[in-house]
Amino acid sequence: MTISILRPTLQGALLSLMLTSNTFAEVPRMPTVIAVPPSSVLPLSSAKRPGTEHSDLDMYDYIEEEFYLQGIAPAITAAGKTLLEAPYTTRILVRKPADPAHFNGTVVIEPFSWFGERGAGWILTRDYLLRRGYAYIGYTLNMNKPTVDPKFISDTPAAEAEQVAQYGRIVNFEFMRRFDYARYAPLGTYYDPERFTRGAGPDPFAPQSQGIGAQLALLLKTNAAQGPLAGLDVKRVYVNSWAVTAQVWMDYLDQGRHQQWRMPDASPLIDAYMTGRMAYGEVGGDVIRLPRQMPDGAPFVTVYSQSELMHDVIEGIDLPPDTDSPQLRYYEVTGIPHLRLADLGTEHTELLAADIGKGDDPRCRTLYDEPVELVVSALLDGMDQWAREGKAMPKAPRVLREGKAVARDPATGNLQGGVRPPWIQVPSATYLTDQETGCGLIYDTKVPYSKEVLGQRYGSFSHYEQAFEEAKGLSIRQGYLLPEDAKGLRPIAKPQDF
Repeated sequence: MTISILRPTLQGALLSLMLTSNTFAEVPRMPTVIAVPPSSVLPLSSAKRPGTEHSDLDMYDYIEEEFYLQGIAPAITAAGKTLLEAPYTTRILVRKPADPAHFNGTVVIEPFSWFGERGAGWILTRDYLLRRGYAYIGYTLNMNKPTVDPKFISDTPAAEAEQVAQYGRIVNFEFMRRFDYARYAPLGTYYDPERFTRGAGPDPFAPQSQGIGAQLALLLKTNAAQGPLAGLDVKRVYVNSWAVTAQVWMDYLDQGRHQQWRMPDASPLIDAYMTGRMAYGEVGGDVIRLPRQMPDGAPFVTVYSQSELMHDVIEGIDLPPDTDSPQLRYYEVTGIPHLRLADLGTEHTELLAADIGKGDDPRCRTLYDEPVELVVSALLDGMDQWAREGKAMPKAPRVLREGKAVARDPATGNLQGGVRPPWIQVPSATYLTDQETGCGLIYDTKVPYSKEVLGQRYGSFSHYEQAFEEAKGLSIRQGYLLPEDAKGLRPIAKPQDF
C-alpha cells in the first residue's frame, strides 16, 4: 500500500492548491538502505574495476559505495494493473563527490542492464557526470531464474538454446551470486510468470521495477541523514536508462506513474527522463512511441542508434513529432551502433564476423566504435538545461525514409537526415546496420573508404582534418557536442589511410 499525500497531516490551503492537478497522487513507501558488508572483492559494475565501466574516481575526488535497498513495492503487470505488493531486496551502487561543495544538486539513476549488470548510461556519460559534479546511482532490477527464462523465449527450441548458451551465465541474480555469493545472496524480487505477462508470453521484466525506481527517487530527494547521499542537498533526480531496461520507463510514463507517485509536497519524484538504444515494445507488449499519459513539466528524451531507427523503418513505425509542451524529443543519431565493444558488461562477449565464417566479407568485418558518448553527453547536458532553466533542447530532423527503407546519400553511402556527428558530416566510411548487411551480428558494421575514395573526396589528410574540425564546430552550435569534449575528438581516418 502506498501512503496517500491527502492524509490529514499534510492538509492545508497551500497543499490543496498544489494537489489540484494530482488528485490521486500518492507518496510511495520509503525504502531502507543498509551498507553492503566490506569485502575483498570490488562490487559488480564498479567503476574501480578494469573494464568498460572504469573511471578514475580519485582524479575527480569521487567515492563509490554499495548498499542494499529494501522495501515493499507493488508488482505491476505490463498492462499497468497492480496485482499485489511484496518485499524486495536489491542493491544500489553510488558514486558521489567526496566534497558536498562539488555536488551540483542532481542525481542520475540508472537500472543496470540485464546482460552483465552493466551501466550502459554510465559508460556513455561518465566523464561528463564526473566533470559536472553529478551524483550517480546504478541499481539492480533483476529476478531469480525461473524454470523458463522469459529473456530467452524464442520461435524455436534451437534458437532459445542458442540464446541461453550465449547469455545464460550473465543474467539474473544467479550471475551476481556466482560473481560474489556472500555479497549478493540476500537479493530477491517477486516474480510469477503465470500472472505477469507481456504480449503472448511471460514478462521478462521484474514486476516491481516501477515501484523500486520510484522508491529510490523518493529516498534520494528526501535528503535523509542516514541515506546513501547523506550530506548532499539533492534537488533533482534524472533517469538515464539505456538498452532493454528503457522499456521500464516507457511503461512508467505510459501508465501515469509520474503523476501518480509524488513527493510529500506533491512535487515530482523524477524531473527528467532520458532513454536510448531501445525500440519500445520489441520484447513484447504495446508498440508505442509516445506515452499515453505523457506528463507536463518533465522532459522525455529518447536516443536512437542506427539499429533502432532501422527497426522502426522496416516495421513502418513513425516517430511522433517533437514538442515543447509536453517536453518530448527523439534523436535518430546516425553513425552510432546499437552496441560497441566499449559497451560490453562484465563477462559479456559477442560473436565477431570471423566467428560465424564471415571474416572475409567487407560488409561484416569492420565494427564501428566511434565516440558516441560525446553526442550522448551533449544531449544529457541539453536535457539538464531544459529541466533546470527551461531552455528547450534542439529539434533534430528525422532520418529520411523511402517506404520501408532508409534514404542513403549516393555520394557517401550514409543515411540522410537525423543527428549528424562530425564523422558523418565528414565521413571516412559508410555506416551500415545488421538489418541491411545480414551479417548476423549484434554489432553493426561499416565499410571504410579506400585510399582512392578518400583522395577523391578530400585530396589530402590535411584537407580532411580541416573539414572535420569545421564539422565539430557545427555540432557544437547545434547542441550535439560539448566544447570541452570537442578538443579530444580526433578524425576517424588517419594519415596512413590516405
